[in-house]
Parts: sequence; C-alpha cells; structure tokens
Amino acid sequence: MNRLHTQPSNRRRTNNGIEVPLLAQWLVVFFMLGLLGLFFVYLKNQQHALGEQTRLVEQKITELRAHHDALNAKVTALTSRGALQRRLDEKYLDLIPITETAIARTNPTSNSSEEKAMRTASFP
Repeated sequence: MNRLHTQPSNRRRTNNGIEVPLLAQWLVVFFMLGLLGLFFVYLKNQQHALGEQTRLVEQKITELRAHHDALNAKVTALTSRGALQRRLDEKYLDLIPITETAIARTNPTSNSSEEKAMRTASFP
C-alpha cells in the first residue's frame, strides 16, 4: 500500500471556509465606494445643470443690456435739441413763454448776525 497518497482516518480534513468578517469588511468597502461613485455622478449632473442655467441667465442679461442700450439711444435721440426743434417745426410741440407770475423767486440767503448761521429757506 502506498502511504503517500492515503490519509489517516484520524486527521481532520482541511477545508477552505469563507471568512465572514473579512468578506463583510470588503462588502462594506465596495458598498461605500459605490455610494461615493453615485454621489460623484449626482454632483457632476448638478454641476452641468447649473452651468446650463448660468449660461441662459448670462445670455438673457446680454440681451437685456443690448435692449437697454438701444432704448437709451432712442431716448437720447428723441430728447436731443435737433429732435425737439423738428417737433416744434412740425407743430407737434408748442412752447408757451413763462409768465412773470409763474416764476417763483427766492431772496438770497442772508447770514443771521446773532447765530452766524445760514438760513435754509428765505420767503418774502
């Protein structure tokens, strides 16, 4: 009989058992890495969405500034001396001279001799 290949019956067989604590530790590590990956993807999606919103708001601001500049130019053109003169010539506007009774005159301020302070308003 070949003794090298036979095993004694009183020896315990070695088996490859699963080490549960080590497996649980690796499962927790992989689970945490998965959660971290999902969180990273979520943040990147949020970043792209906010970037798109920022781009749209900046585009709207640019459009509004251009519209504002156009309106300022139009107001300047309509209130220029030439435009007002042309409207006067077309009889669109009518100038009425200011009468002497419509002019409010104030006396020049005078120093109070006692207080050496200027008065805020002077009425006749």
